[in-house]
Amino acid sequence: MSGSASPTLDESSTMSEHQNNLRAMNYGVYVVTSQWGDKVNGLTAAWASQVSLMPPMVAVAIDKRWYSHELLSGGEHFTVNVLADDQVSLGKHFGSKSGRTTDKLGGVEWKPGVNGVPRLKGCRAWIECRKIDSLSTGDHTLFIGEVLASELDGAKTGQVYDRGAYYG
Repeated sequence: MSGSASPTLDESSTMSEHQNNLRAMNYGVYVVTSQWGDKVNGLTAAWASQVSLMPPMVAVAIDKRWYSHELLSGGEHFTVNVLADDQVSLGKHFGSKSGRTTDKLGGVEWKPGVNGVPRLKGCRAWIECRKIDSLSTGDHTLFIGEVLASELDGAKTGQVYDRGAYYG
């Protein structure tokens, strides 16, 4: 391809078709916990990924409307809790209410990490990060963190997102 023509949206596909087709991508299920001052929260996310090996880094995409977005924007650390395949109810718990009006960590077993950010018990893994950058990506922000500490329970299997398990 030559010239300076910029790519355009395929006119034969609608935005809703694109959104439906993107659902065919496979994702894990994570609870991203964050802290800013005395505010602590967690939310269920499916868009998380390793983005560097040296130094080890991960990124999470968080909707700009959510309370956790506010905490991640203001705070310095976050933890990616990798849910095990038997933790669908925990994923639903952190994805069904806003932490703005509900203490989502109340009644959930967790312990503070190196920098005070919650590490949820019973997960396949947790990855504690120091936020090093963020990037606006449409209706989400990509928060990039350098891994400070992590732990894996090799006896557990990670949960794969299944829209039907979460939305019926």
